[in-house]
Amino acid sequence: MLLALLLGGCWQGGYLQNRGLHYVDGELVETKAPAPAAYEAYLRARLALERNPPQLEEARGHILDALRWLPDDPQLWTVKAEIEWKAGDFAAAEHDLARALELRPGYPEAQRLLATIHDFGSSGSSGSSGSSGSSGSSGSSATAATSPSAAQAQ
Repeated sequence: MLLALLLGGCWQGGYLQNRGLHYVDGELVETKAPAPAAYEAYLRARLALERNPPQLEEARGHILDALRWLPDDPQLWTVKAEIEWKAGDFAAAEHDLARALELRPGYPEAQRLLATIHDFGSSGSSGSSGSSGSSGSSGSSATAATSPSAAQAQ
């Protein structure tokens, strides 16, 4: 009975009406909720990417599935760029980050990963390391400043 009252209160209180509201960089914005299939594909990509060692082909397949559902999502393009960077394809990573920044200029996650890629490129394969930021909602991160494929080549 109490559960029914609580759920009824949420329903009548406008939860479903306002669930697309959230804060992005301190600004309240409204967006349509992502398709469940896109979100699932994104989560599967993140899980494959976070394995040790990262399952890059699996992650790439999942993020491409998510992008089929939401081709205009800068977070998905940033994750794809992270996958390409870890695979050692810096040109593809930069291309994907350019797409993310085209969709959302100044997007912090894309800017951080782009800076990491440029730092890595300017230091060559010296193996310098950097730290990464992660977004509280996405769990995305630009991990160490050396890609796994570059580390294996050393």
